[in-house]
Amino acid sequence: MRICWLMLSVANATLATAQELEEVVVSGISDPRLGSLVSADSMRVATVDDVIAVVTSAADLVDTLPGASLTGQGGLFQSFSLRGFSRWRIRTEISGVPVITDRRAGNSLSFLPESFIDSIYADMGPASSLYGSGAMGGVVSVSLVDPEATSVSVGVSSTGQARDMAIKTSLNGNNTFMVDTRTANPATSANGSALNTAYRQSSLYFRHQREHGDLVLGGEVLASDGKDIGKSSAYYPDQRVSVYPHDRHTLINIRATQSDRWFAQAYLHQQDWASWTQRNDDRQTTSRYQSLTYGGLFAGTRHTESASHRLGFELSGRSNIDINETEKRSEQRPMASGLVANGREWVSGVFSERSWYFKTLTAQVGARLDHAEVSHRQDTRSKTELNGQLNLDWKPSEEDHLSFQLGTAYRLPTMSELYFSGETPRGPVRGNPTLDAEQTVGGQLSWQRYTRGRQFELSAYFNEVEHYIERILAPDGLITYQNIDSGNIWGVDGLASFEHREVSQTITWQWQRGTSKTGSALDDLPPPEIGYNAHWTGANFGLGLSFKYRLKRSDSGPGETPLNSAVMAAAQVDWSLGRHWSCELTISNGLDRTYRTSADNDAPLALGRAVRLEITWRE
Repeated sequence: MRICWLMLSVANATLATAQELEEVVVSGISDPRLGSLVSADSMRVATVDDVIAVVTSAADLVDTLPGASLTGQGGLFQSFSLRGFSRWRIRTEISGVPVITDRRAGNSLSFLPESFIDSIYADMGPASSLYGSGAMGGVVSVSLVDPEATSVSVGVSSTGQARDMAIKTSLNGNNTFMVDTRTANPATSANGSALNTAYRQSSLYFRHQREHGDLVLGGEVLASDGKDIGKSSAYYPDQRVSVYPHDRHTLINIRATQSDRWFAQAYLHQQDWASWTQRNDDRQTTSRYQSLTYGGLFAGTRHTESASHRLGFELSGRSNIDINETEKRSEQRPMASGLVANGREWVSGVFSERSWYFKTLTAQVGARLDHAEVSHRQDTRSKTELNGQLNLDWKPSEEDHLSFQLGTAYRLPTMSELYFSGETPRGPVRGNPTLDAEQTVGGQLSWQRYTRGRQFELSAYFNEVEHYIERILAPDGLITYQNIDSGNIWGVDGLASFEHREVSQTITWQWQRGTSKTGSALDDLPPPEIGYNAHWTGANFGLGLSFKYRLKRSDSGPGETPLNSAVMAAAQVDWSLGRHWSCELTISNGLDRTYRTSADNDAPLALGRAVRLEITWRE
């Protein structure tokens, strides 16, 4: 089952390389006669080594993928979209553990430092329907680093005088330990505008894995403590200042795998964070959020010479969802209120997938019966839905691969969309308990061509969403949500890469459109982009260059502003200083251009030219 193998791949980062390739590509269909992947068209992968930029969040990595873009506001809490889907329409995972928060901009990975990340996998195809509610727009999965030896890295940046240090080590081959600490002060854009990008954060990670024959047992713990994290916006600092005084997360993940037969996983994610907002009317609002995410998954697979079958079930829930708010004005006593008390969310699903292998064709069908439920005080919303997917993969030649995907998906409105009413760093929000669930039908047609040293990928897609939920500004000035009859999202994206000796080059492109039934633009659609990356690697020296041209976008959805065109350039130089030492110099926004990070009304300007130096010692 596709969901099983995605979670298995990102959780078991220490398995052999050949086994990883078969598991991490969610859309891949493994033919046991060939022992290789037949399809990998809807999965896009970004690694830290491939990115030529000063990376501060996981969103910076996602943004490098064709079809992805930044949305919302900037900083560590930066969110992203996949082919026009964003917020709670994207399932975000760390080692197979879903990360679910109640931030209005959508889930982010603010608590995960860049030094812990090995790769990010984004599944943008209709196959994500097998993940249940909350994945109708795709799945973003983070695979964590598995260090082979001890290393210590120290980095400094000109942007906000940022500093960071990371230690990674592997103990006895079965244990991995990593620690990261980083700080930054407020920075500025290219035109000198102040940006609220300060933060202090410390993170710890430990993983243990042991093999007993063909049985692999593993567990991992990730803990993060963030303080005074700034929330940048277009209204900073004159109209609104927003800070997260604390952002604490603890993630525990336990798993067991038996060869190519079955996989089991259980997890917990405890989160506790607070936001503080001061407005120009001397009003101060503090909100505190707490919740516990828990769940598990079990799936098994069976292979024959001509077919394979995967079957499993998944349980995921959130309990003790508490959101409290305190408002204070000068010379007045604080007023406290409970916005959400002991809220609860629950998703359970049974899924099945069947594949048939022919000479040049692979056919695959899958289905998931899903039940989702949201409870708050005396009100409960629930929905039971059966969704399915169809994949056809055809290889007319050794170099070419054509695939067609069709799938359905749904999303039950979240706790915040339904019930939260209060102040946020974005502004006052009022939930809408009458919202209907979203439902979508999506299709994708892809062509891939692989020749020696060259790769070409082109995908065209279309999605129709019924009861599309829009975030709007009500006449009374409050942010709220409403259903529209339907929304359509379509577009094309792809890449072309070339390798010759020490030089590799990649060209990427994306174009998306999205309109409601009345013809108005939808939110969170990325502007058209064309990107170019080049790497030259020598014996002890490497050079990377990156250029991206973002075309002008005149149309905008509710809560958005038209975007001007922008040119983004970056460069990176790395060299070896001997057996144990290496150095890396990175420049972001090298042309020092002024542009907005996204079309969101609240989106700040991008950071000005940033220079970062990192020195690493390896055992």
